[in-house]
Amino acid sequence: MTSLRIVLAGLLVCTTSQAVLAELAAQPFLAPPRLVEKGAPGTLKATESTLAKTDCNPQGDITRDGQTVELNLQVQKRENYIYNPGNPDGAKDKVKLRSYGGCLSGPLIDVQPGNTLRVHLDNQLDKNDPSCPGGSDPANGEAGCFNTINLHYHGMHVSPSGNSDNVLLNIAPQTKFEYEVNIPTDHPSGTFWYHAHRHGSTALQVASGAAGALIVRGDRPYTGGKPGDIDTILKDASGKPFTEQVFLFQQIPYACFDDKGNIITQKDGTWTCPSGKTGVVENFDAQLASPTVWDESGRFTSINGVVQPTLQGIAAGEIQRWRFIHGGIHDTVNLQIVPMNTTSPKASLALKGVLSGTPKEQAALIADLCPVTVPDASKPVELVPQFEIAADGLTRTAIRPIGVNKKSVSGGIGSNFLQPGYRSDVLLMFPRDGTYCVLNQAATPAERANAGPDGGPGGQGPNETQLLATVIVSGGKVVTDDPQSYIQQALYNANKTAPSLPAEALEGLRTGDLKPWRGMDDLKDAVVNNDIQKADFFIGNPPFPPSPPATPPKKPGEPWTGAFGFYINYKSYDPDRIDFTRQVNTTDDWVLTSQGEPHIFHIHVNPFQVMDVLYAKPGEKPKSIFGPNGECLVPADELGLQNQYCGMWHEFKDTIFVQNDYQVLVRTHYDRYIGEFVIHCHILDHEDGGMMTNIQIVPDINASGGGIGMAGMKHTSHQHSDSKRH
Repeated sequence: MTSLRIVLAGLLVCTTSQAVLAELAAQPFLAPPRLVEKGAPGTLKATESTLAKTDCNPQGDITRDGQTVELNLQVQKRENYIYNPGNPDGAKDKVKLRSYGGCLSGPLIDVQPGNTLRVHLDNQLDKNDPSCPGGSDPANGEAGCFNTINLHYHGMHVSPSGNSDNVLLNIAPQTKFEYEVNIPTDHPSGTFWYHAHRHGSTALQVASGAAGALIVRGDRPYTGGKPGDIDTILKDASGKPFTEQVFLFQQIPYACFDDKGNIITQKDGTWTCPSGKTGVVENFDAQLASPTVWDESGRFTSINGVVQPTLQGIAAGEIQRWRFIHGGIHDTVNLQIVPMNTTSPKASLALKGVLSGTPKEQAALIADLCPVTVPDASKPVELVPQFEIAADGLTRTAIRPIGVNKKSVSGGIGSNFLQPGYRSDVLLMFPRDGTYCVLNQAATPAERANAGPDGGPGGQGPNETQLLATVIVSGGKVVTDDPQSYIQQALYNANKTAPSLPAEALEGLRTGDLKPWRGMDDLKDAVVNNDIQKADFFIGNPPFPPSPPATPPKKPGEPWTGAFGFYINYKSYDPDRIDFTRQVNTTDDWVLTSQGEPHIFHIHVNPFQVMDVLYAKPGEKPKSIFGPNGECLVPADELGLQNQYCGMWHEFKDTIFVQNDYQVLVRTHYDRYIGEFVIHCHILDHEDGGMMTNIQIVPDINASGGGIGMAGMKHTSHQHSDSKRH
């Protein structure tokens, strides 16, 4: 087969086979895969009608019996195909990746508060794992044993112990394990996710696709007492729930290797998989460890396993709920939605959702088709606003508008900043028929990781603006009203006949007040423990040796330094060391900081409330970015990450980006559950490198052993296998 390189979708000059032409059809937007439902469908079955279709059948099944949701879930390394617009042959790339169920993304799991979730995890991966010679665990801070896996329920407020959300377990290849997760009856409804979390192999497995959406659906109306579920008010005037779309963003750095073990590249350095080769995620150092590797690879962010899909069937004026989940490992997604410039002479195929070329090759075309503000911040742009109703699965106190105008309250370019691990639920509507671009906005030079004076690739957003998806809107009616007023009035109209909804709560919908549906207790006036906890992230040689080996001073009087590594509070992860012991049903303040480069704080089990964010240039006194009532003091025309915290004042999250020169002050309540779990950087290659620490919650911090009869556990014994490890 011969073909000329396709560079611009609107300038198609090629001689090619029908097979290649077939690949140039628009890639449909697909919902996450679903397991086969066995037995009588539960009440959640009806939600499928509000989702797009899927084309992958994951291995396993699901049974619902009363309050019990039981899954058979297989961990597989299975062949699939990923659409690659940068493939010179115009074909999909063949890949073989680890995942839950064998699809490019894990199956969607729906549960409700009060459910017991039983997951029968069957690790079918090969025992002969080259990354795990002799079956021995890698040394602390090193990646390895990529076929040993486990399961983490990210953001869920459930027990971290036993066979619940216990990430200290290792499920060896060719073994089975049953998880039992008891979801409390007062658990908030919202968007969560699950992913692999076996230390040393977390990044590689998640990058391979071992992640999926986990949605807690609620039907508790607000009647004036306990908080209600926001799900109960998201409907139109006829009572029909808003159509929802789930977006699991993944950054799968698959590569093909030559006979010498080198990644095969094109002339510009981007990775390529020639015909007959299969892409894999196997080499931690080559495919994951560099902060610039994702940009350099030329790979595309996928949505539910599909690259640059086209979403159709949306009418102008229709309000939808979009659930965003960042399931990548270390690159920010700066999400914007803009109308496509249909008058461009290059728009012919793009209007049909078809582009080709690597991200670099597409950059000029996207800049023409999808007007953006970077690198020219003065260029006028129309954004489709996003109205955030929940962050990290937890309902906000009020609707947060993003991208209402160029100088939006979210700041600057009006991006929805999604860091790895973040979730964001938004309401949106498209004001008129047309084709729209869902973009991953380019980061400004100041936001580049390892930027230097002129910027560089990698880190807090792509080097060039990238197209994530195309949306085709048709039918419906043109909306000329203010979009925020339009959505808030629609919520009011849909709920004004609800018999038990208090008048004050109903009236609050007109102004975007969501406090009646916020599932978390405000910690603003909580009694807080006196000793403030700190988590300082650092990569490099610490100023003293936390443990051998250490570097001696070069000159008399100079200090020793610790070995290069990934640290929290200058300590690299040790599975047998507990760095924080706290008491259940008490509340702590934490100060989060990063040195050298930004990091992402994530704590298991208990979410936190963002109390304040302080900023100080080197040598200056830290100063809050918020006014006394939470108004953001960052200038609205600041670009990028300067304003990413603006919508977080007193909101709850479980994952937060910690920028250099900032102090992020959060407050968390250790509610209900005792046991050991972890705090770590959610740049997952950093976590595997050692940027993680153990925290233990005990019944009585003043009692011997914390009141549980033992001071801690030997995590190295948390190995599940049908045979002894040698």
